[in-house]
This record gives sequence, C-alpha cells and structure tokens, in this order.
Amino acid sequence: MELYQLKTFVVVAEEGHLTRASERLHASQPTVSAHIKALEEELETRLFIRTPKGMRLTEAGERLKGKAWAVLQAAKELRLEARNMGDELVGDLSLGLNTDAEYLRIVPLLTSLGEEHSKITLQIQQRASTSIQEAIREGTLDCGFIFGPPRHPEIHAVWLETTQFYVAVPDIWKEYIPGGLKALAQLPWIMDPSDNPVQLLIDPFFSSRNVKPSTQLEVDGDEVIRVLVAAGKGVSFLRKSEVEATNRIGQEVHAIPFEGLAIDLNFVCLQRRDQDPVMQAVIDHVTKVWKL
Repeated sequence: MELYQLKTFVVVAEEGHLTRASERLHASQPTVSAHIKALEEELETRLFIRTPKGMRLTEAGERLKGKAWAVLQAAKELRLEARNMGDELVGDLSLGLNTDAEYLRIVPLLTSLGEEHSKITLQIQQRASTSIQEAIREGTLDCGFIFGPPRHPEIHAVWLETTQFYVAVPDIWKEYIPGGLKALAQLPWIMDPSDNPVQLLIDPFFSSRNVKPSTQLEVDGDEVIRVLVAAGKGVSFLRKSEVEATNRIGQEVHAIPFEGLAIDLNFVCLQRRDQDPVMQAVIDHVTKVWKL
C-alpha cells in the first residue's frame, strides 16, 4: 500500500464526504475514489459505506483509521528526522491562530525564526481555541495558540501570559458606565456562541454578580464583534488591544475593568512533539518574542 492511499483514507474518514475530501486533498473525486478502492482491495476489507449523506466508516474502517493515522505520523517524523540530520533544521509546521496575528506577535515570530532557521516554514491557519486542540490531536495541525488550559493530557502547553479582558462600551452609552454592571446589563450585548474558553468566563462573571444581560446578539468571530462594537451596536468583552483597534475604526469605545475576566494564553503542541528539533526551535522563538 502507498502512503497517499492512507492519507486519502484518513481525510475521507475525517470529512465523511468525497467532495470535501477531494477539495482538501486537491484531487478529483474519481482519484479519491480510486485510492479508497485500491486500499480496500489490498486490505481485503471494506472501509466505507456510501450513504445519501456521504461516506460512513465500517466497523473495520473505524478500527483501522487510528492505525493509518499513526503510520502517516511516523512517516512524517521519519522525513523530518532525516532532513534534520544536517546542520540546518528543515521543516514545515502548521500553526493555528486563535485570535488576531498582531496580538499573537506573528510577524516578530516569523522574523525571528527566519533569521535563525530560514528553512523552517510556518503554514498559518485561523481557528478557535477548541478547534486548534482537536486538530492537533487529530494530526491535521502541528501547533497553535489557545486561551485556557489544554483539555487533553496529550497536549503540551507553554504559558505565555494571563490575558485580561474588559467590558467594551461604545461612547454613545458612556452614561451607563457609572451605574456599573447592572446598568450596563440593560444594553444589548454581543456574544460569541462558539465553545471557546473565553466564553466560559462569561456565565460565571454574570452569575456571581446576580446580573443577566437583557438582550444578546450571537456573533461568530472576534473581528465581526469588534466591528459591531465600533459601530455602537452593542457591548462586548474585548482585550485592551482590541479596544484600541476598535477605536481606530469607529467611535470611541471605553474599556471597563472587572475582576474575573482573565484567562491564560498558551502555545500548544502534542506532548511527544515538543522534543522534535523543528518544533523545539519554534517553541524557543515563540518564548523569545513573548520575552519569557
């Protein structure tokens, strides 16, 4: 069997759909189908059941998916080990960003890494903290930034800072600020509905003060939230740097501090990857630009 067949098998299993899998693999659907058929013939085992909704793993497919992923990871690590036997580190790592690149110091990171290891390339993706952890566990992402502690023991975390969030209030509602949170709760609030760690601060924040916002608008994405706050469409939770960015694109926004709105920012990868020379180089430069 070929490694490309195993990769196709794993991607189809993850996507559950030939069209999405072919887009992700940059291959035609007939090619993807041919890879799966050839692998099934060699293994003498049916791996998928076609359904109206897509491709569903058989019981055998479920059992073999993990083994196929392990083979792909071992092959990847073998290639990296061979490439790094020389004096210069070589490698491509996918990096997940859980918020804006400026805040995460991505330009200084790329500059610092490039000056010392010009043959290490970072492929950057934008994802939520929860998605980054799951992708690292599945092997579709190498490393990334997350808010909050790792949810799984196999995730290695490097603490970068404790990030403070503020209640961001557009200037049109500044008269509500002296009344504290009870007054601000009367205003429309903009929330992120996703299962990210920052949102997990919000319920305890309100319940501990016996306050509940009167109206909530759910918006998926930090950038959209900043734009809406800048336009005076609601109150939300933003970092100080986000408030400053919001002030540059709209009316003045006030950052009101409250206790209980802080969360750790971590750089994460798989436990067994933190000793890989290429990953270690990236970790070293992440800590360097964060001045740890």
